[in-house]
Amino acid sequence: MKKYFEILICGAGMIGLTFALLMAKRKIHVCILEKNQKKTLFDQLDSRTTAISQGSHRIYKEIGFWSKIQKETQAINKIYVSEGLNSGNLRFNHNALNEGPLGYIIENRIIKSLLLKEVLDSKYITFLDNSEILEIQNLDIDNSYVETNNEIIEFKLLVAADGRFSKTRYHANIKYFFHDYKQEAFVFNISHKQKHNGIALERFFPEGPMAILPVKSNKINRSSVVWTVDSEISKKKQFKENLKKEFCKKYNEFFGELKSISETKAYPLNVFSCYDYSKKNIVLIGDACQAIHPIAGQGFNLGLRDAKCLSDIINEFKKLGLEPHNANLLRTYQSKRSLDKNLLVGATHNLNKLFSSSNKFKSLFRQVGLKIFSRSKLLKNQSMLFAMGLRNLEI
Repeated sequence: MKKYFEILICGAGMIGLTFALLMAKRKIHVCILEKNQKKTLFDQLDSRTTAISQGSHRIYKEIGFWSKIQKETQAINKIYVSEGLNSGNLRFNHNALNEGPLGYIIENRIIKSLLLKEVLDSKYITFLDNSEILEIQNLDIDNSYVETNNEIIEFKLLVAADGRFSKTRYHANIKYFFHDYKQEAFVFNISHKQKHNGIALERFFPEGPMAILPVKSNKINRSSVVWTVDSEISKKKQFKENLKKEFCKKYNEFFGELKSISETKAYPLNVFSCYDYSKKNIVLIGDACQAIHPIAGQGFNLGLRDAKCLSDIINEFKKLGLEPHNANLLRTYQSKRSLDKNLLVGATHNLNKLFSSSNKFKSLFRQVGLKIFSRSKLLKNQSMLFAMGLRNLEI
């Protein structure tokens, strides 16, 4: 007995869930396949946070989801960028643009749980948990199906939203650029004496950048830390033993006395960037298509723009009576998303190379560059609009 769904989504991460909601908003039925059980997804203890750009906030507002998470988000009003502990900061202030906050920070466990609840409540979304794709058969795209550990499901379009190590991408044999940064990102939360007032810090050190991000809190002043460190340093026993002590030096009591530091988790850093965004009737969105360095906190927002663009195009083609696996539809998606993707993949890759170096020439270049940026209203405003996701980069 075979099931049939016109559009299958592989993966119930934040991008996959959001894409499903975008389709449901247009009253288009979809099915999500998720290898984990629902209970496991609700019980996930993810200590990381996600930066939601102003542009992404507007996408969520459009589908009515922002009201569900707004009270759980912390607005970013200012960003201070510096070379080490240099006091000559490059400062970005949301008041310069009148577009609202520069972005928002929300805890992963909260947004994942609320997205999943919204998906399960939708009559346009079928959610099949404990369903892992074992094989994809799409030699004949009009008679395509996936074999899971439970059943066989026929489809017209398979949307891969299963992350940077996407098995769907592997099954589809889509080629990609890969680079191991030989760095680890240490993620943890801190509490401090003073209020952060919506200020985010980005400090660049020779061994890697450090971001301190404001987190929503009531009684306790909290921030989230993403500290990138070269693996040559982070693997040393001495570094692990003195991690908290070393962080305190780099934190330098910016928000006053450090009250507590949570358990740290380390994530190896690399980049995946696909040369093609689809093959036959399989299309990639989010980290399955490009997984970038966290230096600018843009990975989620880039993936969300993938989801929004693809949902818009499918909706337009369906109005013309065309099926979602139409070759022109998938070419249009690649064309519209290529500039945005290539710019951000390249920018984060090169920024990390520039700001994670002890080379004296590069250090001087960084200092001069930050000063030039700091004095130019035009450069600051344009870079803010780009980071906020308010520049239309579709071709």
